Amino acid sequence: MRVQMAKLTTVGYRLNLAAVDLCSSKVAGTGMSLDYIGAYSESDRPAVSQLLSMNDKPQIAAVVKGGPADLAGVRVGDELLAVNGETAGAIIAASPDAALIADEIEQRLAQQPVAKVIQLGLRRDGNAFEVHIQPQLTCAARFVIKTGEGITAFSDGSNVAISSKLIAFAVNDDELALVAGHELGHVIYHDGTAGSLAERRRMEDRADSVGLRLATCAGFDPSTGLEFWLRRDEQDMLRLFRDPSHRSRKARVQLMRDEIPNIQCPYRP
Repeated sequence: MRVQMAKLTTVGYRLNLAAVDLCSSKVAGTGMSLDYIGAYSESDRPAVSQLLSMNDKPQIAAVVKGGPADLAGVRVGDELLAVNGETAGAIIAASPDAALIADEIEQRLAQQPVAKVIQLGLRRDGNAFEVHIQPQLTCAARFVIKTGEGITAFSDGSNVAISSKLIAFAVNDDELALVAGHELGHVIYHDGTAGSLAERRRMEDRADSVGLRLATCAGFDPSTGLEFWLRRDEQDMLRLFRDPSHRSRKARVQLMRDEIPNIQCPYRP
């Protein structure tokens, strides 16, 4: 799961950065994700604690290379002791649901003014220290991993959900970025319930185009990313019975391939 968290944190952050001028909602991006032992079932906690060296403090689970947290010296495995002078213990004690404390702290950091430096108290190898993070303005979309699902991805207007099986199926970050970028396209345009099949098809075509361009402008290889849909099509025995709101995967790939030579960055529709 940590490997998948690292992948989605990196892909999501880079896409959000590429989409910042398109999103109606923006946040202070740090380029890191947190984890907390309380998010796991009691029966799993001893094994998780031993495997990840996790204790009663939130832990840095993923850091985007070259992102604000990375540049400030934050590393995977660091224990979080304090946020802007408030101890992690106090934050956990005040939380309505300690199991969700990692998400709560991430949201707290995201809502800070982007010009304000974030001060974190950390501990690494038993030594406590402070770092100062200068956030970047990014799109506010949150990227989350869903377990217990098939190979799927979806969005709800503000969050992008990617199943753990899809992340495992993607052979590289280029493929993952293309799928995640498609869902981010739905978030950017506030796509909701369509009034007709034709309208839904237009939404899906637009999300393909936006996702392709965002992934490219975020530094991913679009041609490599398109292989995801071709491999998925080969393995999907029910492809002929899928929702007609989407074109066939092969048709979608051809349309996106035709777009690649015309992509310009930064992307502005």
